[in-house]
Amino acid sequence: MKLVKLSLVAAMAAGAFSVANAAPLEEVLKDIDVSGVLRYRYETGTFDQKFKNNYLLSNEQLNKSKQEHKYRAQINFNAAIADNFKAFMQLDYNAKDGGYGIDSVSDTQKSLTVRQLYLTYTNDDFATSVIAGRQQLNTIWTDNGIDGLVGTGIKVVNNSIDGITLAAFAVDSTNALTEQKDDVLQSLNWEKNIYGAAALASYSVFGGDINSQLWLAYMPDNAFLYALDAAYSTTIFDGVKWTLEGAYLGNSADSALKDINTGIGAKNNNFFALRGTVEFGGWDATLGGLYYGKKDGPTITVLEDQGNLGSLLAGEEIFYTNGSRLSGDYGKNTFGYVTAGYTFNETVRVGGDFIYGGTKSDERHYGGDKMEAVARVNYKYSPKLDFSAFYSYLNVDTKGKGSADHNTVRLQALYKF
Repeated sequence: MKLVKLSLVAAMAAGAFSVANAAPLEEVLKDIDVSGVLRYRYETGTFDQKFKNNYLLSNEQLNKSKQEHKYRAQINFNAAIADNFKAFMQLDYNAKDGGYGIDSVSDTQKSLTVRQLYLTYTNDDFATSVIAGRQQLNTIWTDNGIDGLVGTGIKVVNNSIDGITLAAFAVDSTNALTEQKDDVLQSLNWEKNIYGAAALASYSVFGGDINSQLWLAYMPDNAFLYALDAAYSTTIFDGVKWTLEGAYLGNSADSALKDINTGIGAKNNNFFALRGTVEFGGWDATLGGLYYGKKDGPTITVLEDQGNLGSLLAGEEIFYTNGSRLSGDYGKNTFGYVTAGYTFNETVRVGGDFIYGGTKSDERHYGGDKMEAVARVNYKYSPKLDFSAFYSYLNVDTKGKGSADHNTVRLQALYKF
């Protein structure tokens, strides 16, 4: 979408460039594209009174607000500034309003901030791009949505081999600390750089399509991380699509991370996940399972939130319970799940998730059986506008230390342009 179609943004640009008076406004705008996201969420979460020991209340990622309104807006500017060079800037607005009690206030003090700002050089002869500046990392260990981890560094991407993308990156700072992300293992040293490489392949074989990813990364004084993800899709009968996906993520903790002052150093970790999905005539069903963590020490699977593993997970809240957080926790986890749904007229999907498993830990930490059931509704109003809602019921039985429930509701409107 061209910037000239947005009168507000054009007016802002006109004011900025009129001072410099370096070029006519039409020349400035003609090679600038704009895109973005507008998102509104209403969330509410309630805890069973049996959670007096704060087993879950101590975890900030579980929704414990009586009522909360969350607003997110991102505007992206992509400009061709010279032959083979493009500049990208992303403005971000992130705020929330309380709707209950002393938190019942509207936050009108937030302003747009520059979330991403980078320069891209592309050499078509070598099918290679170099991206330098502040950018969203978009790795298998980080969130690839609009909330993903941002770092300052350089990335090189090559597409000279048909069906294969090769990438290498180096990052010397992230927003993990400024965003106050309490989901990462507290002992991770975010002052250190991140170095990595990836190979992503997509090709056809055995009458179907295979998409695979291989990732390597190293954080000095933290860990060496490696990951492999592969998905195979095919049509097994007339109109019946079958997908099988598996992933392995592992890491070797650095000695500095193993010898943290708490005396409970981080452990090496292995994460395994497998899921199978069948789609037919509007119906879809998935069966999957995963295993990760250690019962005698903390481990990490991803660097942020749930990483880019959404297709291998189910539920909404269960992976934020103590002992089960993928971004760093204390406990060995095993889960199995099933999801199912039906899509009406390719616009409205009604479905649900059921996931069951548990966390094993030593006597100093909480373990127990965990179960979550989720009911979902998604409405694709147009190619750009989506509405969604879910209700989640979560139960945690800590085996002798109490059993309690957590209920969550989320309503969301998402517009992409």
